[in-house]
Amino acid sequence: MKRGEEPIPALSAGLSHVMLTGLLLAVALPVHQPPRQLAPAPAPSAPAADEAPRTPAPPAASPGSAPAPAASSPPSPADTVATEPAKEEWPQSDVVLAREQCMHLLSGTPAEIEYLEPIKKGQCGLPAPVLLKSVGAGPKVVFDPPVQVNCRMVAALGKWAKSTLQPEAKSRFKSEVVRIVGASGYSCRNIYNRPNAKLSQHALANAIDIGGFSLANGRTVRVLRGWGLTARDIKARALAKAEAEAKAKADAKGKASPAKSEVAAKQSDKATQADSADKPARQVTQASLTLSSEKSASREKKAVLTGATPATEAAEPAKPTKESLFLRAIHGGACKEFGTVLGPEANDPHRNHFHLDLIPRRNRGYCE
Repeated sequence: MKRGEEPIPALSAGLSHVMLTGLLLAVALPVHQPPRQLAPAPAPSAPAADEAPRTPAPPAASPGSAPAPAASSPPSPADTVATEPAKEEWPQSDVVLAREQCMHLLSGTPAEIEYLEPIKKGQCGLPAPVLLKSVGAGPKVVFDPPVQVNCRMVAALGKWAKSTLQPEAKSRFKSEVVRIVGASGYSCRNIYNRPNAKLSQHALANAIDIGGFSLANGRTVRVLRGWGLTARDIKARALAKAEAEAKAKADAKGKASPAKSEVAAKQSDKATQADSADKPARQVTQASLTLSSEKSASREKKAVLTGATPATEAAEPAKPTKESLFLRAIHGGACKEFGTVLGPEANDPHRNHFHLDLIPRRNRGYCE
């Protein structure tokens, strides 16, 4: 009877194997869940006036589905490539040093200035520009309008005003200069604005142009009107006068007839007899013309030296005006303080102003 009990353990082992297989399948396969009823979503509320609009959240991914692509966010400022060129700036150490030198240089110069921001534009500019409003004291000379220059120019203008400008004004007009009009300083450009020329000293705030001077008594002396005729003006007038005289002589000679008329033939004897009597008079007349020519040449030479209007007639030339003498005197005094001094005698572009700059030169400054 013991043999009849043997199949029971085998059956138990088979059932255990089937149950284990079912459990493994149940774990591996997803469980089907009945669909849930979703509640209606609430209506979106309008954003506040100072609040940014809200972006709805993406729906949750169901199990087993592929993840939704992430929304593209705008690039951060760090990720964007800069399109604007880098701003040109002076090193802070250069700015500090230049301002310290400026304060030291102007410590003994009475001047009203305003420190400006550094200027850097290619080759143009400087680390410590100033806005010059006036120089001197008792009275001070006001710049109308104020000019942008460097501190070395401020110091040089102060010396020029004290040594030349005010003494000449007192001597010739019994008054003092209180205002400089039509002045200009910094300008980023080449000489005469030519594209292939050298950089102008105006581009370094190392130059100033001056158009005129106002006095305390109300008089204004402008370079354009007060200077008078330049040497090239006098030369041009003399040349024009010589050409006009030559043309007049040629016209007079062309009108004379070479043939002798019968009346002239009959009077030839009388002319021969009177020739001896008229000869001394002719010599006197010729001597007078020679003397007059020498005087005219002397007057022309004097006009070139003094800048006065040349005589186009026999009268003496007009005397130089006070304005002309004053402008020529302060022009000459500026040559002692500045590296370059240009005025009406230099060329036509400087006919209406003085150009003063502090360009370094080996020997004496350029004065014209």
